[in-house]
This record gives sequence, structure tokens and C-alpha cells, in this order.
Amino acid sequence: MAELKNNFCWSFSQAKDFAECKRRHYWNRYGFWGGWESTAPAEARTAYRLKQMQNKWSLVGDAVEETIQEQLQRMLVGAQVSYDAALERAMQTLRNAWRDHFSERWRSDPKRCTCIRELYYGEIPGEPCPTRDAWADQVKGRTETCLRNFFTHVLPRMRHVNINQVLPVARPAQGDPEHFHVGQIKVYAIPDYAYRVQDVISIHDWKTGIRREEHQRQLAIYGLWAQRKHEARVENVRLYAEYLESGESQSVPFDLTIAGGAYDMIMKSVQEMRQYVVDGDLERNEALPRDAFPKTDDLSRCRLCNYRELCNRQFVALMDGGYA
Repeated sequence: MAELKNNFCWSFSQAKDFAECKRRHYWNRYGFWGGWESTAPAEARTAYRLKQMQNKWSLVGDAVEETIQEQLQRMLVGAQVSYDAALERAMQTLRNAWRDHFSERWRSDPKRCTCIRELYYGEIPGEPCPTRDAWADQVKGRTETCLRNFFTHVLPRMRHVNINQVLPVARPAQGDPEHFHVGQIKVYAIPDYAYRVQDVISIHDWKTGIRREEHQRQLAIYGLWAQRKHEARVENVRLYAEYLESGESQSVPFDLTIAGGAYDMIMKSVQEMRQYVVDGDLERNEALPRDAFPKTDDLSRCRLCNYRELCNRQFVALMDGGYA
């Protein structure tokens, strides 16, 4: 069997990590490599395990996204769709994640078994208590709201799409996720839902949190995907951010200037990342030593990071859930 190689690639989330904290980028792209092997160094094994951790909002996002994809597939083949069935499916996913954490199977199988960051770092107690109940209520409440708004505001707008119009999008669970190339650079872009009606490609991205400016830049990358992968003309690309918690749909602009800006953003980010590999050789893609990747000075970012254990950052919890 050929040895796995840590090939250089680019994604919007990877670029965001790099911009916010170079050390997090190191753990996410290099420090974890080989950590799935029992013979790997302890630090790599720890980084690999921490990389798989989820927090309450990523759990909600995954549960909602998986449930929506299932409901859309059912609609496309003429099967019944149901809010109640969708909610139960999503809640079962969340219950399974909770059970996974307390089974501690993630210690030996972190890829398949969920470890919950808030529990791992002691932000909420494991035993029944008001703090744990509040955590569970937040997770359940957002899941219910997002799915209700999907059924009320989004699904009716999708009923005109037939199965032959839906564009295939490779998911991480299926192997190599959806991507395209900018020159020799592999760019990962995984739209939530995309379809072509005549010459127009529409791309919808489900958002379970609040509106952020960065979402427009992320969707512009999906616009490039439509251009590069499906040869769409820029004027025939439609981008939509579906904010499921609020029930709002935002039409995101896309034109030649925006497409050019997205391309430039990718190339600028790649050039900055190149400075952190040996000899700037992206083909070789060997990281500089760990300490060449500085830690962020903004400790508020650290509280949202999986790798606190490896960075040995100290926090003082505040009553509002923030950190000093």
C-alpha cells in the first residue's frame, strides 16, 4: 500500500484558521499527520484526536445539514417529507453524539466517535445540573428552529427542482470531497445544495448561526467552483445564504469583479502559507518546525479552539461564558 502523502490544498476554512492563528493552522494541517497510527508520536496522536472534536454549534450544524440533505433527497424521489420525522432524525444524531462522548470510545476511535469540546475541557459538568440542562436546551432549541424555518421558508422554494437538475457534490464521508483547481492548487469547495435549471446554476448554503460578512467570501468560492467545475458563465451563477435560525435568505452578489477578487484571495492566501513550508516548496509540503507557527495574541480565539491542550494556554472562565 502506497504511503499517504500530506498534499498541499486550500479551503476557505483552512485560510480562516491560518489568518486567525498560525499555530492552529499547524495542528490542523501538519501536526496531526500520521496521528491515526498507534506508532505515531504522542503529540501527533493527541493532535489527531483533538482535530476531530466537535462543539455544540458544529454538532447542530452537522445534524441539521445531514437531515436537510436527507429530506431533499426524499423530495426528489417523490417520498414524503416531514418536519417531525426530520427533527427526530436530527435529535437522534445529537443524542448519539452525547452518548459517544460519555462512552469515551473517541479515545481509541476519534474519527468515528464524537468527543464534545465543552465537556472535554470542563466547560459544562458531565452530571445533570443547570449548566448541562442549559447547554442541551440551546442545542435542541436551535435545531428545532433551524429545521422549522427550513420547512417553512426554504423547502417550498426547492420544489421545482428535479433530480436530473441537481449537481453532484462529493461529501467528506464519500472520500475525496468536492474540489476544483486554481492552476496547480487543489481548492476544496463543498456547497450544501446546487442545481442547474437551463443555463443557471443556483447554490444554496445552509447557515445555522448568525449572518457574517465572511459568508459572502465563502459563497464567492462556490461561484468559482460553478465556473471551473461546471463551466457556468458568471452571469448565470446565483448564490444564496440560507440563515435557518432567523429564517432569512440572502442573495449574495457574484460578478466578474467578485470572481476575480475570490481568485486573488486564494492566491494571496496560498502565497502566505508558502512561507511556512520548507523552501516554500508546496509540492513537498513539509512544514517548518512547530514554533515557527506563532500562537495568536487574541485569547478570545483560543476558547473556540480544539488545541488548547497542546498549546497549554491558561484561561479564567467568566460568568458570561467568555474568558479572561
